[in-house]
Amino acid sequence: MASFLLTTVLPILAFAVLAWLSHGSAWAWALAALAFALVAGIRSRQLSMLSQWLESPDDSRDADADRGGGEVLAKLGRRLRDDARSRETVEARLRSFREAMDAVPDGLVIVDAAHRIHWGNRAASHHLGIRLPRDAGVIIEHLVRAPGFAEYLAASDAGVPFVLQSPAARTRVYTVRVLPLGERNKLLVSIDVTDARRVDSMRSTFVANVSHELRTPLTVVSGFLEHFVDDGVLDAEQRRQFARLMSDQTARMLTLVDDLLTLSRLEADDAPASEEDVDMADLLAQLLAEGQSLSDGRHRLEVNCQGPAVRGNRKELHSAFGNLVSNAIRYTPAGGSIRIEWSVGDGDGAGTFSVCDSGVGIAAEHLPRVTERFYRVDRGRSRETGGTGLGLAIVKHILLRHQASLAIESEVGHGSTFRVVFPSWRLQPAD
Repeated sequence: MASFLLTTVLPILAFAVLAWLSHGSAWAWALAALAFALVAGIRSRQLSMLSQWLESPDDSRDADADRGGGEVLAKLGRRLRDDARSRETVEARLRSFREAMDAVPDGLVIVDAAHRIHWGNRAASHHLGIRLPRDAGVIIEHLVRAPGFAEYLAASDAGVPFVLQSPAARTRVYTVRVLPLGERNKLLVSIDVTDARRVDSMRSTFVANVSHELRTPLTVVSGFLEHFVDDGVLDAEQRRQFARLMSDQTARMLTLVDDLLTLSRLEADDAPASEEDVDMADLLAQLLAEGQSLSDGRHRLEVNCQGPAVRGNRKELHSAFGNLVSNAIRYTPAGGSIRIEWSVGDGDGAGTFSVCDSGVGIAAEHLPRVTERFYRVDRGRSRETGGTGLGLAIVKHILLRHQASLAIESEVGHGSTFRVVFPSWRLQPAD
């Protein structure tokens, strides 16, 4: 621009001054107007070229600068490229931050002093029903309408978490904490505590069930002992009868404690301590002998073994299969039949152990829960048969440790079939 003024505009102005001195003011004004018009035109063209240059791709900018844009355009181009790189870096970091916050399982919501929503992650939409950008700027109390929530947010000291149920799914329970964020904003953190509360409930139920199961035999033993204190109150026959009953109740308590210890050990470890190739023909023969002893001739027991050995812990598998066989005998009336079978599927090569009985059967609504601890379909019948309510829970945990699954088919009055399916890789290859 400076060279343009020196070479073009200033000479025209000089001629204008000479024209004014020699020919009068009219010529001077004409030449001055010509100079200013020329400057305006050149400036307009330069602005147009600069606008086109700014809108062009980066590679063509460099070429334009080299052809005639000069050092100024080259510097401006470098500055624009640096600014673009900085902006891309900031945007990439912001995207990475948002992705990281969306991956967090806890809900995060930022609100201002008026509790208007500024930002929230994906978990917050599931926990609190917040949808962004739709709900940006909305007061959070208008979306989360749990009783007491507005008062909790307004409290100066929110050290104790607020408990609420999900607006979308009432089966989930969340706790919400409020943390200060800067001078005016707040950060709401929501945590899903549904599973923790379910575990607490199961623990309380478990303790209550254990207490109930132990109270009954202890009450019986305590009542009989009161009669033994006073000499002469009981004759010899009564003493023998009471002693036998106390022995039965004591044995029941010992069985319950043994099952509790077994279940505790199984839950503490994810895998058996040792494994071996278990000969299923030998194990089924042992199960048949034990079943016949328990049945005492009241049932027909059959065994069919058509498969190879299975890799696992023999003691644990014996315990699991023995529980299934003893349950079948206990819940099958005299004269009924129990069939024990081991076979390998033709398609997937999985091994299946099954116990099929012609007993009383189980109603469909009970099937999903029969492996829960202390769950009984018929409490009276279970106590009569000497069950502790932990047998199928032990079976479930043993099978989990062997990557096996349990399937139950049953119909009231027509018996039940319990099938244990082992993955093919646990079976010993055929010779």
